[in-house]
Amino acid sequence: MRLDITTVANLVTRSLPLLDRGFTESAKTDSYLIYNSPWCRIKFLIEKDRTQDYLHVYYGRLHAADNSWTMKWKRENCSCWRHHADLQLLLEFLDGISPQEAYQRHLKPVPFIQDYYDSEFYQSMTSSEERTLKLHAAIWEHYGMQFFELFDLRRPELWENYIDFLKAYYTLSYEETRTVHEKRGMTWNPSEPLGYKVC
Repeated sequence: MRLDITTVANLVTRSLPLLDRGFTESAKTDSYLIYNSPWCRIKFLIEKDRTQDYLHVYYGRLHAADNSWTMKWKRENCSCWRHHADLQLLLEFLDGISPQEAYQRHLKPVPFIQDYYDSEFYQSMTSSEERTLKLHAAIWEHYGMQFFELFDLRRPELWENYIDFLKAYYTLSYEETRTVHEKRGMTWNPSEPLGYKVC
């Protein structure tokens, strides 16, 4: 499906209870649409290739830059938007899964998401954009305000706990990757910003 920002805006407002969650539009270009709430930001991005357009959903704290994926925070370069794989770890954190268990799971969907993927409702949708947006609507419903409060700049202790979770998770991930490279006689340095450098 070819997407334009007007189509995305219509899909988003039909699929997500934006007003109920306090979201109002804050930025709009030909490729993305951003909404702000008192707790966080949400970005709907159109990614195009030669034959298909894709809709991606990102979450950021209220200081996240409109048109940059990284920013300086506490004198470090940090990622300021959370995407799909990041979201999986975030949900594991909210579910109380330990970093060690999350690492052993290798980014398998949390049980709630797996049940959703297996549902007739999800299987009945033919549009990938609808599937994406309805999944986020289900996450909002399932996790309620704790999902949004994690991003809240007024609750820094929650975010710090999440960063501690990410540090423990990525320590395991980086050590395994480094060991594999060393066994092959290769050196490896993770790209910056590191996975736990989030703001």
